[in-house]
Amino acid sequence: DAEAAKKGEKPRPLFILGNHTSFLDTVLAVCKFPTQILVRCRTYMDHHLFKLPILSTICRAVGHFPVYFHSNAEGAFKVDAQRMEAVEQRVDEHLNTSGWLCFFPEGAMNKDPDTVLPFRYGGMKRALEFDAVLAMFVAHNNPVVWPRKSKVGGFPGTVRYSLRPISPHTARKFVEMARAEGDPKEKDMPDHEVLARRLHELMQSQYDALAKRAEKEGGGKASLPSKKAD
Repeated sequence: DAEAAKKGEKPRPLFILGNHTSFLDTVLAVCKFPTQILVRCRTYMDHHLFKLPILSTICRAVGHFPVYFHSNAEGAFKVDAQRMEAVEQRVDEHLNTSGWLCFFPEGAMNKDPDTVLPFRYGGMKRALEFDAVLAMFVAHNNPVVWPRKSKVGGFPGTVRYSLRPISPHTARKFVEMARAEGDPKEKDMPDHEVLARRLHELMQSQYDALAKRAEKEGGGKASLPSKKAD
């Protein structure tokens, strides 16, 4: 923001992308992000989460954005364009008034944490539209502490995480530099697909580094307590 102000330019929004393997992902991010980042961040959430006690009140008060899907089926990501129109207007207003976004580009909680899911394109299009600055907050072993299907977490485990800027450049420059490498697989891809592909590779690499560190130091994957009586 300070650099943009010196140049008389409008500051670029910050987009923080994270891997999604557990309900602990959001709790960890809130605990680790500095306050000056948290107060400017909003995220997209399945609109059904706005019906949950306590959580819904918090999310409405913060100003998070609901996502309306056509189907409740797992893996069905087609959104209700008509209902999302008003939501996206709110997102535009947020980003145009120095707001930032943090979200899970995989679009769903991952059943296989060691393999990052393909990125959804909606966030990539937004990043290019606003020429956002990009960063990644990646965590390893969250599902051990709070398993995917558990309503409440708290199991013993060691969680490792890292926050890294993608590059000193914005989303559009990042794609421009990627295209300059001349990868034939990306020749006919639109910019948002190139961005999704490259960011996916970076997130997988960042996760793998955390997993390798866990293996080296010990305290990697732990077994969950048995549900059977002793």
